[in-house]
Amino acid sequence: MYPIFKISLQAVKTSLLVMVFSALLINISEGKTLKELLVPLLKSHNLVVASENDLTASEERLKVSKGAWFPTATITSHYGKEKQNKTSGTDDTDLISRQADLTVNQLLWDFGATNSAVNAADFAVKSSDYLLESTKQDLILRGATSYLNVIRTWRGLGYARQSEINIKKQTELENALVKKGAGISSDALQAKATLSGAQARRVGAEGALSVARNAYRSVFRNDPSNFKNLKVPKLVEGMIPKTVEDAVKIALKGNPKLRASDMGAAIAMETINSTKSSSFYPKFDVIASTLYKHNAGGAIGHQEDKSLKVQMTFPFNLGFTAINTLKASKNDATSASLKVAETRDLIEQSVRDAWANLKTAKSTRWFLRNQATISSEFLELARKERKLGNRSLLDVLNGETALTNAQSDASAVEVDVLIARFTLINAIGRLKLNALK
Repeated sequence: MYPIFKISLQAVKTSLLVMVFSALLINISEGKTLKELLVPLLKSHNLVVASENDLTASEERLKVSKGAWFPTATITSHYGKEKQNKTSGTDDTDLISRQADLTVNQLLWDFGATNSAVNAADFAVKSSDYLLESTKQDLILRGATSYLNVIRTWRGLGYARQSEINIKKQTELENALVKKGAGISSDALQAKATLSGAQARRVGAEGALSVARNAYRSVFRNDPSNFKNLKVPKLVEGMIPKTVEDAVKIALKGNPKLRASDMGAAIAMETINSTKSSSFYPKFDVIASTLYKHNAGGAIGHQEDKSLKVQMTFPFNLGFTAINTLKASKNDATSASLKVAETRDLIEQSVRDAWANLKTAKSTRWFLRNQATISSEFLELARKERKLGNRSLLDVLNGETALTNAQSDASAVEVDVLIARFTLINAIGRLKLNALK
């Protein structure tokens, strides 16, 4: 709550004008909860749509890879004029030639090359699915952070404005006393200096709110609704583990970024198998073909050829590039495994950092609440002693500034605690819409 003081009518008018002007700068609409804003965002945001398209593309490539086990039909046909000048003793031909060739090729076995390609494509689908989930969770964190920062900076601006109004009132009263000869000039100057500091804090708070609004706009694609309608989100109980070690275990098991990295390593291993099979072993196919010819190849009349055979194909580069290809695949697999290990380390660090930040924010919140309470008690006593002549105006002004700053800091740290919770749940890999009440 803001501190309540008796202020002049002019100060009230000034405050109201500032509030009206601020309201004109934003879209006044019905306030929505964070969860209500995130539901459509997770369907329409560019990053989500892009990830969904990546997933669809991976699924289509999986179908393509499975198609290698289906027979392939090839049809070749032509119609045209064919003229042959033959050797002496044989009549030349000048014919209208027609030909149709139908060939069906069925793969029998390629020593696992196709199966490895299918497995790799399947892992790619799973990787895209994990990356889609990671994108959504990161977007929830980004949206929650921007939403909460608007609340934080709006509250901070409110405290800064209230402090400026209160100090301005005290400054005006002291100037009036000096003019009547009852005040102290040094107190009036000190009041003006304190007022300048309060005005600087208010300007800084306005700038912070503008930055927070920019971040909000970049996520939700519009300005926040009336600031007063923004509601502090609540998280479902039990989302945060009891210990940091439990949090690390959950993250290393379920964080979608790590799962996607695991799939990348699995794809690299399947690539080794596919490369080894296709480079060092032959391929066996069943080939059935039917050839229809009419006046083709210098032969007058109709011809028909049919065949069914098992064919072995074994292309091998005599520069022994197959060895180089296999070595490259093994190096890719090693690189992928090392990247998985690094991702695990980074995720563990992010969980531990988020846990430490949450613990720090909670401790800070207790101290700042205590500071605000003590500052309020001090200001109340300082005002009483000021009336009795035992305190200077400077003491009262300093007390008011200290109280306002303490209240502003206590309000801000409440948001810090909530952002730290969101960050920790995201690091664990559980930041979904059902985490919000």
